[in-house]
Amino acid sequence: MGAPLVTVALVARTVAQLWGKPLLGVNHCIGHIEMGRLITKANNPTVLYVSGGNTQVIAYSERRYRIFGETIDIAVGNCLDRFARVIKISNDPSPGYNIEQMAKKGSQYVELPYTVKGMDVSFSGILSYIE
Repeated sequence: MGAPLVTVALVARTVAQLWGKPLLGVNHCIGHIEMGRLITKANNPTVLYVSGGNTQVIAYSERRYRIFGETIDIAVGNCLDRFARVIKISNDPSPGYNIEQMAKKGSQYVELPYTVKGMDVSFSGILSYIE
């Protein structure tokens, strides 16, 4: 992933210099949340941010984001990716989507272990159980 990031950074710096515009660093996670705030017009949202490498409970207040809880071990996205590999589910279009579609067709429920500590969560028990 390093080469594409370096290439994009070089192009961004070049375009900023050519157009005389400042180049601003943006936190990737905050970028996603801000797009959601813009679309929904939410003033002070509380967000469950779930991506491949992150699972966080984040709230926006007084022009700042605050993390109230997060995963202690493995993020939900990574857990779903590994879960799909273990049970040999396709990545196309995405492991999480494919798991959800299979779950909709199911009729048996399986208790899976997970831990909640305050607002922090742990999902490694789910993955260990499945493996």
